[in-house]
Amino acid sequence: MAPRAWRAGLLACAVLSLAVGPGALAATPASPREPTPKEAQAWKSLVDQAETARSAGRWRELEKLTRRRAAIEEKTFGPEAAVTVASWSWIGQALVRQDREAEAEPFYRRALETNRRTLGEAHPQTLLALTNLAGVLERLGRFGEAEPLRRSLHATTQKMFGPRSAEAAAAAVALGDVLRASARPTEAEPLYRLALEIDTRLYGEADPRIAADLGALAAALDDLGRHVEAETLHRRSLTLRRAAFGERDAATAQAYARVAANLDAQGRHAEAEPLHRTALAIDRDVRGQSHPATAADAAALGANLSAQGRTREAEPFLRKALAVRRQVLGERHADTGASYGALADNLAARGQLRAAEAHHRRALEILRAARGERDPATASAYAALAGTLSARGRHAQAEPWLRRTLEIRREVLGEKHPATAKAFEALASNQQRLAAYAPAEDLASQAVASIRARRSENLRVSGSDGEAAIRRVRADPGAEAEPVFRRYLQTAWLAAQGRPADLPRLRAKAFTVAQELEVSPAARALALTTARAAVSRQDAARQARLREDLAGQVRQIEQQLVRALPQGDPGKAARVGAALDAVGRELADLDARLQRSNPRYAELASPPPLSVTQAQARLRPGEGLLLVTPAGEDVHVFAVSRTRIAWNRISGGASNLEARVRTLRCQVDDQACGRAAPEGRLPAFDLQAAHALYRDLLVPVEDAFAGVNRLYVTMTGPLAGLPLGLLPTEASPSSGGNAALGATTWLADRYALTTLPSVASLRAGGPARRPASQRWTFVGFGDPSLTGPAPGARRLADPTMLRSAYPPLPGTANELRAMARTLGASPSALRLGSRATEAAIKASPDIAHAGVIAIATHGLLSRELDGVSEPGLVLTPPSKATAQDDGVLTASEAAALELSADWVILSACNTAGGDGAPGADSLSGLARAFLYAGARALLVSHWRVFDDSTAALTVQTLAVQRANPQLTKAQALQRAMRIVRTGRLPDNTTLPGWRPEWAHPAYWAPFVVIAAGE
Repeated sequence: MAPRAWRAGLLACAVLSLAVGPGALAATPASPREPTPKEAQAWKSLVDQAETARSAGRWRELEKLTRRRAAIEEKTFGPEAAVTVASWSWIGQALVRQDREAEAEPFYRRALETNRRTLGEAHPQTLLALTNLAGVLERLGRFGEAEPLRRSLHATTQKMFGPRSAEAAAAAVALGDVLRASARPTEAEPLYRLALEIDTRLYGEADPRIAADLGALAAALDDLGRHVEAETLHRRSLTLRRAAFGERDAATAQAYARVAANLDAQGRHAEAEPLHRTALAIDRDVRGQSHPATAADAAALGANLSAQGRTREAEPFLRKALAVRRQVLGERHADTGASYGALADNLAARGQLRAAEAHHRRALEILRAARGERDPATASAYAALAGTLSARGRHAQAEPWLRRTLEIRREVLGEKHPATAKAFEALASNQQRLAAYAPAEDLASQAVASIRARRSENLRVSGSDGEAAIRRVRADPGAEAEPVFRRYLQTAWLAAQGRPADLPRLRAKAFTVAQELEVSPAARALALTTARAAVSRQDAARQARLREDLAGQVRQIEQQLVRALPQGDPGKAARVGAALDAVGRELADLDARLQRSNPRYAELASPPPLSVTQAQARLRPGEGLLLVTPAGEDVHVFAVSRTRIAWNRISGGASNLEARVRTLRCQVDDQACGRAAPEGRLPAFDLQAAHALYRDLLVPVEDAFAGVNRLYVTMTGPLAGLPLGLLPTEASPSSGGNAALGATTWLADRYALTTLPSVASLRAGGPARRPASQRWTFVGFGDPSLTGPAPGARRLADPTMLRSAYPPLPGTANELRAMARTLGASPSALRLGSRATEAAIKASPDIAHAGVIAIATHGLLSRELDGVSEPGLVLTPPSKATAQDDGVLTASEAAALELSADWVILSACNTAGGDGAPGADSLSGLARAFLYAGARALLVSHWRVFDDSTAALTVQTLAVQRANPQLTKAQALQRAMRIVRTGRLPDNTTLPGWRPEWAHPAYWAPFVVIAAGE
């Protein structure tokens, strides 16, 4: 085990003091008088006993013995003798070890004053006395008094030992600790970085001193709100401490606690919980139940559980932490105040607002006295009290506290800090409750600006190291942004209602904010594909693809690392950490190369939202854009055409709309709702309910679509689980029968609908580079060799059982042959039966260049099969499963394909969804994977499809577009849906195999086109 390296400072547990042995007499100056033999014998005995007590940690005994010893020394050697001064330091140490810091201060101060007078400022014993006094002042929370001592120590060590010495590094850390505690992390950061640089040069990257430097620097970055940047440093610190000190060590516990706190700050509470529990268990074992560090662990775990909504489970931890802190630290300590505040938050969450208010007031009183008025902890106490007052309906009383919170955070933390954004949002919320809508909108707008500025800063972060590259990958503000964006939409809408003259300006701002509220995985995939397509050189395109793949691995490896940390296996954690470091280094190298060759790549890969003007410029005549965004319990709907824009808010309607979508989904896919219709018949389709959904969602904004016949639709969240084309545009007195369904006018008749993953993806890329002669080159896979029973008997336990678990699909062979004939492709373009394998898709020489790719088979939902945790496509199983071919092409494997197809047709069940559940994100799973692989457009399904109607729909879609090349893909699908629904071909002949029940939307409406424009 490496030797422990302690640092004296705010976080150090040991207070250094001068060790004096029997030989110290020779080093003392001339004494006032010689001790008598009796005094000398008594003094020598006290010295020996004191050293024994000190070695054994018997601090009360050490105090008594050293007080007696000091009395002899003052009389004999004199008050300025080195041995006397050393005794004062020993008394101070004994008192500190008994948590009696206030009593220790005068002894340390006397020692420092004497050493300065007799030995000079630069003497080692003076430096030691400086360290001791600064340490006790820090423990007393008197950082303003400690700071000049630390600055003096830092300056003197630089002069004595050199600016790049280990002593200078230790002094820099100690000064940084005081600055951090004084709410000045910006000043502390360069000191920590200097110490890290010095110690790494002197001791190497594996020394435990490096762990201390990393932990201190990461804590400062957390204070600055740079949590993503800090996370990597915290993990490195923990790895080093586990290796140096073992699992059951106080320093290791501190590192666990810091990683957990960092994850909490990022909103990753479930990941943080096991780390909090590990830190608490270690400190209970090593330090005891009543140690302040153990109390801090209990408080952090309680806050974590409260954040997860487990408030009753959290309460005992919070109360225990408060009790320990009151007993050990005292009623007026800042940590005690923080415990009052945490318990108050818990009580407020459980509706005990009166008790919560009392505790919040007590917390604020303590923190103002202990930390001062301009401290972030005090600002948080103001904010918490204001939140409780607001929850009790006392919004006017909350207002000054919220303004004070914002004032402190802007001054101390800066405009771009996440806590400052929260302060803007909280004050905006309170103004909204006071019906001051215009000021509320202005405050919410500043909160949005803060979030955007931080995201932009992370995207543009410089640095060629792996940590900077990972920070760029994780620039998304995540959970912290959602309430800010929601608040802006609320306040902007209310402000616009009160001031109609401001509507155009507010509507334009709201349109951009709505785009940022929820970015689907498919939107990210399409943005990456667009960026990759814009890269001119082939080698650079390969680098971009590799960069995107590595970026996708970062989050997965980070999750693996967080799971590995509390498992008691440092080796495993180290291996996962090394893998993450390797990915980071490779990312940094690729970033540098792409920046040199394609400076716009980063912007295209993470595009900003479009303004109204930009969106209108990307629309062509006859086109419109519909953006539907849930924001809490509200739903905001934007309708944009080339010349008009409309905005509507459905107040408090999100849950109701989701329930209505779920009901309609069950009527087109009864098995998704856990019940099958009797005798295999579909449930009646409720035309009145479907029309009501159209009336509430589209009618208020549809005037903006005058002259529009092609509509791009961007919907996020559960509402996206239902294709809008199956909504009737006219009220119907009846429901469900084939005749009524056949006579219905649908939204799919009014508009050719294209699902747009994000507004920013609309025509973000250039035109297709494929020669017109290659537009219809075709490759198809389907009719896998399966021998299972009829659908419904899904009993798969292992991927190798696929063959007997799923029924054959002979209709898909006919479907693919019809596609091939329609497109003029030869039979050799098809891989059917035993040739329709996962390996065949991965190794196909044609798939990368085909203009149209069709895969017709069974679609799998996430977790539908044991061992398959993501969506996939069932293919002919191999005789023996391998990593290359186990019979299922999963979404992650599909994403690894390299495609350039204008069309990818996934003629299978649920190929648009992530898990198939009603209300699930409709643009995850396989859709995202094929977009990422390079597909320019997809034809995918929202629910379980019927073989015969599906074959007719897909073949007719291709036939219509082949015959009418001026039509868009959405227009081709629109005409094909009408053919399947009515049974009438364009030449007015009957569609072969058509049945009247195909008028039900379950047959003609499951498929959607996903594209970014043509």
